[in-house]
Amino acid sequence: MAIRPSRGRTLREAWQGRLDSLRAQVADIENTPGLSLLCLLGAATGGLCGLVILALHTAIHTLQGPLFETFGGRTFVDSSIAFRVAVPILGAVLLGIIVERLFKSAEHGIVHIIERLVYYQGYLPLKAAAAEFTMSVLALTTGQSVGREGVAAHTGAATGSWLGRRLDLPNNSVRTLVGCGAAAGIAASFNTPLAAVIFAMEVVMMEYTIAGFAPIILAAVTGSLVTFTLTDVHPRLMADYSGFATVELPYLAFVGAILGVAGAGFTRLCGALVPWMGRVRISLRIALAGVVTALLAIVYPQVMGLGFDTVNASLAGDFTITMALGIGLAKLLATSFATAAAMPGGVILPTFVIGSALGSALGALGAMLLPGHANDAGLYALLGIGAMMGAVLQAPLSALVVILELSGQTGLVLPGMLVVIAALVVSRRIAVSDSLFRLLLRRRGLDYRNDPISQYLRRASVISAMNRRFRIVERRITRGALDEILENNIDWLLIRRRDGRASLMRPGDVARFLSNAENADLTEVDLMEIPGQRADAYPIHVRASLQEAFDQIARNEADALIVERTGGSNRTITYGVLTRETIDGSYRP
Repeated sequence: MAIRPSRGRTLREAWQGRLDSLRAQVADIENTPGLSLLCLLGAATGGLCGLVILALHTAIHTLQGPLFETFGGRTFVDSSIAFRVAVPILGAVLLGIIVERLFKSAEHGIVHIIERLVYYQGYLPLKAAAAEFTMSVLALTTGQSVGREGVAAHTGAATGSWLGRRLDLPNNSVRTLVGCGAAAGIAASFNTPLAAVIFAMEVVMMEYTIAGFAPIILAAVTGSLVTFTLTDVHPRLMADYSGFATVELPYLAFVGAILGVAGAGFTRLCGALVPWMGRVRISLRIALAGVVTALLAIVYPQVMGLGFDTVNASLAGDFTITMALGIGLAKLLATSFATAAAMPGGVILPTFVIGSALGSALGALGAMLLPGHANDAGLYALLGIGAMMGAVLQAPLSALVVILELSGQTGLVLPGMLVVIAALVVSRRIAVSDSLFRLLLRRRGLDYRNDPISQYLRRASVISAMNRRFRIVERRITRGALDEILENNIDWLLIRRRDGRASLMRPGDVARFLSNAENADLTEVDLMEIPGQRADAYPIHVRASLQEAFDQIARNEADALIVERTGGSNRTITYGVLTRETIDGSYRP
């Protein structure tokens, strides 16, 4: 009597089949169905990330409120010298002990996202994201010279990675969701969705594609909407702008060049400090960064905390030339030590403070050199933000859009382009074309292949390129069964051997052998013994990208791969065959 499958099992198989169909669509994001599904997942990622940013904002203010109430002052700038010295040192010591004892390492921020995209196919452990969330709250609460966008981007990217892994999506789709999370984190932190999208494409993904833009845009929009709707956590930069004079343009280019020198100096200082600090245990180097911040805060308390008040003071022209220069250089030094020490947090907000302070100083100098023609120092402070960000990150488009979105002044396009590009050119000359993130990657012994072929292979899934026209056969097979298989229109015979390995063989070679009159009486055929070309095939997971397939073929010197995954009861499910020639021919510029 035949045993009928249970209804539950039938439903599970139907559901699994539907999921496999959706994964196959998402794997080919260049086509409309896959792109539509990925856009929905990107929007979901952005919404989840927005909630995480709200939790971050709430945690920081929950801890900082009692701290200021107990020791006086509303901000770090208003606090006593003793407070400004004790809090960053004690916070850094505690933070170093936590990192060293509990987390063993400090894997965080945008550098960590890029590393996981390149070497781990976008897999970001939730444990590392939770650790950075906790450590960043402590760092920001105690006034360390870091920003909140690092943890925002990391937790957002980890959210996208978790969602993709949870749904068992192909790795190329997981990469896109990681970019969605990073963009949503930046957008939710600053309410700059367009700049966040460009930043994710320009700095994190390092590529521009229509298929990548659409889901990342939706993620940035939903991330901003969540934080904007539920509470106001976004900075407000206040700057007045009434136009510029033509005679001012050469001085604007000069300001950009000076800020390019500052940006390149910051990058090179971080690069010089990283090897030196790498020889010191992590608890000591984080404590050292806290000590540097505390000592600088004695004279320049503006180096502590997020620095939005300092940026607005620079935009308002509240600082003298010497004070603005001092704040900018002190913040540059404090952030260099914090970055080299792997202090949890980010570097984008510190570049805002550095750029606005130095820009304000140069603007005041311009008013002295060009009386009656130069704009107020506030305009130069705003342009300094973009110039410093563009020079440090080597991301000119992101920097320019940040200026426009934060100020709401579309008239800043022309002077902004001039200042940002001048800073970029000078910084590339001094820092040898390195962005801070790529420099830090290289200091870890890592690098990033970003040629057009590698970009395309990372975007494509093995599902979109594999050959599904195959049949799985045993090594020894009857003549009748083999004749029946050869009647089908297939391209490959996948031979499963008893040693667990597999070989591929063309059906034409088998058909020629069987058509030979000498073999007319054969009742059983050993497919590994008959004449013909065979290729050893290695397994690769169905989630893999074409870049992974290319690397595996090169590493094993293989001719083909079998796309498969392990299903229920440890049953291997085979999806297709992928050859070296298929991968080589899949690139579409």
